[in-house]
Amino acid sequence: MIINIETNQIKELIESVALKGKYNSGDVTKNGQLSNYAHIRCDDEYVYAYNADSTTICSARLMVRDVSLGDRGVGTAIIDIEKTVKYLKGFSGEVSLDFGDYLTITAVQGTAIGKVPLVSEHPHSASINRAISLTTDIRSENPSWGDELPIFGKTQYEAEIVIPEEEIRRAGDGCDVVDIARYKFDYEDEVLTVSSSKSVTEAYSTEIEYTISEGDSATVEFNGQFAKFLKGVVRLYLKDDAPILFVTPHRLLLKAPYLNR
Repeated sequence: MIINIETNQIKELIESVALKGKYNSGDVTKNGQLSNYAHIRCDDEYVYAYNADSTTICSARLMVRDVSLGDRGVGTAIIDIEKTVKYLKGFSGEVSLDFGDYLTITAVQGTAIGKVPLVSEHPHSASINRAISLTTDIRSENPSWGDELPIFGKTQYEAEIVIPEEEIRRAGDGCDVVDIARYKFDYEDEVLTVSSSKSVTEAYSTEIEYTISEGDSATVEFNGQFAKFLKGVVRLYLKDDAPILFVTPHRLLLKAPYLNR
């Protein structure tokens, strides 16, 4: 597959799914990322980047206007995020990305050419397949769950809440002062509270202003950064102690619950 796209746009897309940030490790936080690999998938309308591990899946997409997919209708490749971004830093403006036996980056205007090795398999390929399936279904005009709330695996979500991006950012930034990288979303009696707690004497909580909500009460706590990844109006899906699902117009993030047993 061959994609013509602005350098800064593709850099932001693939860097976003690394999910770099602080992650919880006991009573402290450590800088980390989801993984250093992205599964790239392109159709005749969007280029998608997927990443995943055993507890988290995410996807982001960009609209493309100039793409060649050959006879298959869909193109796929797996890239090393850090190495690919390093090579893209040598380019500006529009570039052509040719995914063959390796990735060839060519400046549309100019003489610069870069060659980057591709990766044979994502380390969490089963989770990537689940990410592709969920993203495809949730973007469909006729999802498999019909008029009901989304389904992921055996989880039928029981609450949907629509939240402005700035409210999600405000809550995330507030919780980050606790520096524990664990976040709790609690929806009860039509009130949505986001909190982070290190101890009974060190904690932060805030109520979220939302535009639409439906469904039952639910509480989910999870680990690792989320707010900086989300762009645009957020549709939040909840069920008690089930994976929390965030969906925006062009990004999707699902995180398994943090269960302190």
